[in-house]
Amino acid sequence: MEGMIGEIRAVAEGIFLGGDWTYLGMVIVAALVGVAAMRNVGQIFCVSLLAMVVLGLIWLVFGGAMSEAPTDPATYLGQLETGWASIGEMSGTTLVSYLVTFAVAIGVLFIGKSLVFRG
Repeated sequence: MEGMIGEIRAVAEGIFLGGDWTYLGMVIVAALVGVAAMRNVGQIFCVSLLAMVVLGLIWLVFGGAMSEAPTDPATYLGQLETGWASIGEMSGTTLVSYLVTFAVAIGVLFIGKSLVFRG
């Protein structure tokens, strides 16, 4: 259990304290999409999974535009396959840590939205 908590902490620190402002912006946009899609707190993990998918899509579009974006489709598909391979190499603990981190962030933002927009 201690290993899982440490992994969640490492993922959260990497996202929020890592110093990569572009990635943090992408995470915040994905979390806000999750907050907008959420109707009640019972949907938190489904919406967190949706936010992770949205983050992946934003990273594909914006991340490719920020880096040396390939001009030909073959190079782009090669980079896409490399990205999928890196996701496949992640441990289950890391993926669950991302899910829990998104769930906490979306929960906090949802509670804040509920307090601001009462009624």
